[in-house]
Amino acid sequence: MNAMDDAPRPSIGAEIGGPGRAYFDSVVTDNLLDAFLELAAEVWTLKDRHDRLERALGELGIDAARLVETRVPSAEEAAERKVAREAFVARLFESFLRRPDGGAR
Repeated sequence: MNAMDDAPRPSIGAEIGGPGRAYFDSVVTDNLLDAFLELAAEVWTLKDRHDRLERALGELGIDAARLVETRVPSAEEAAERKVAREAFVARLFESFLRRPDGGAR
């Protein structure tokens, strides 16, 4: 354990009201860049895990890529996926409704 381990950590959510990272003159641009970097990190993590999973299944003789590419979802599954996709898109674009100036244009 070092001194950094003993340092108090801010409470969860404290960063929301904080200044955040500053890259540009606009807080909106800074927030977009932060969101982009977080999303890029998440995409890379998913791609890496996907690759490892396909390789592990391949070692067991399962061609996961072919199974995924050729699988046709049922109508019920397609409808569930559509609802989930639309909810994801709605959550993603909610961020664009926030304005740092309280909503004034």
